[in-house]
Amino acid sequence: MTDSSINILPGRKRKNDDIFSRGAAGDKPFVYLYEQQQVEVVHGPSFVAEKEVFADRCEADGVPITERRGGGGTVVLSPGTLVIVAVGEKRGEREGAQGVFRRVNGAIIAALRRAGIDDAVEAGISDIAVGGRKALGSSLYMGSRPPFFYYQASLMVSNDLGLMDKYLRHPPREPEYRGGRGHGEFCTTLAECGLTVGTGELAGLIEAELTDRLGA
Repeated sequence: MTDSSINILPGRKRKNDDIFSRGAAGDKPFVYLYEQQQVEVVHGPSFVAEKEVFADRCEADGVPITERRGGGGTVVLSPGTLVIVAVGEKRGEREGAQGVFRRVNGAIIAALRRAGIDDAVEAGISDIAVGGRKALGSSLYMGSRPPFFYYQASLMVSNDLGLMDKYLRHPPREPEYRGGRGHGEFCTTLAECGLTVGTGELAGLIEAELTDRLGA
């Protein structure tokens, strides 16, 4: 068990902290998936509202703007988005963020291939792309006491991509493979890419691959 006196997730409460805390207290690896039920804008700690979102549109539509732990760009979560949360132990003190991303995203790619998405690949720093278009974005918070990692990702299964152009400005930083494309041209959903299973079955495939590979 984790020593409860250790401040595992310092500071104010953020997106998915309750799930992270549950994972930190239990057996590793801990994997949890859920489908987003409301439209929500989620950002990292370096967020600058006037450069990244249309705050007036969010306010007018009652769309909350929520902070998460870990880096990465600002995203829109909406129904049809599968949120993936994993808590695991780092492989020694020298394993950095890229090593964790490779392990976690590699397991997700394996699950996607079992679900009929044969050309899913890692792209950018921590994305998964299909046919050169982003299907998953992820972020990571690395702990040291204890040495756990806290991963969360949004997998676009059947969500409305038009919400991104409505609520998000073009990002101030972008991966090279984006090539200046707008949100709708840059992103895709698995439904558009030939997904052969339902969301529930897909979640089960991803959970099984993550549990098996992160526990190895």
